[in-house]
Amino acid sequence: MKIRVDPGLKAKYPDAVFGSMIVANVPNRERSEVLEELKRKVEGEIREINLEDDDILQGYRAYFKRWGKTYPVEFQIKTIQKGGRFPQISVLVDSMFIAELKNRILTSGHDLDAIQGDLTFDVSKGGERYIMLNGREQELKRDDIILKDEDGVLASVLYGPARRTSITLDTRNVLYLAWCPHRVDEGLITSHLNEILSNLHLVFNSVAAEIKIHH
Repeated sequence: MKIRVDPGLKAKYPDAVFGSMIVANVPNRERSEVLEELKRKVEGEIREINLEDDDILQGYRAYFKRWGKTYPVEFQIKTIQKGGRFPQISVLVDSMFIAELKNRILTSGHDLDAIQGDLTFDVSKGGERYIMLNGREQELKRDDIILKDEDGVLASVLYGPARRTSITLDTRNVLYLAWCPHRVDEGLITSHLNEILSNLHLVFNSVAAEIKIHH
């Protein structure tokens, strides 16, 4: 499977950069006690984060503000800062979500075996539709950054991943994607993806992974 960035996206968002990590042969499970312990630790760290002058958050704020929206990861961080907790979904999802909130980098997870053909990061024309994780059909705004496979839209920055490649308890092979519409150091993106991998290592003895940067 190849991942490319469309020239139209490069023209519209010249600083955009994406990271991918493929994790193979990892049987998902519902819960891990070691991950639950990590969540409590990271919740404490998140409550110490000063969000006001955070460079990473500022880039996402500017992107979402164009459509009158707020960055959902920032909202989730503020929820934890007010005493909330990480949800418990599954090991493959929780490992991603812990790192996403800790590092503030927008991340999606996909069942690799449900993806059809190669992938392309592109810019929406407006009017495209896909089924979101909650089962609702969403019509895309113009100029949103999206991900497509041969069957259509798989995710967008504004509305998140499609249901058809969502991670389930039957998932064994995963594609994690870091989405950065603005300039973010490639080293930070690689470190972020490696942190997801480290979380998986807490649960599984051996995890094979491949990390790449796309721009």
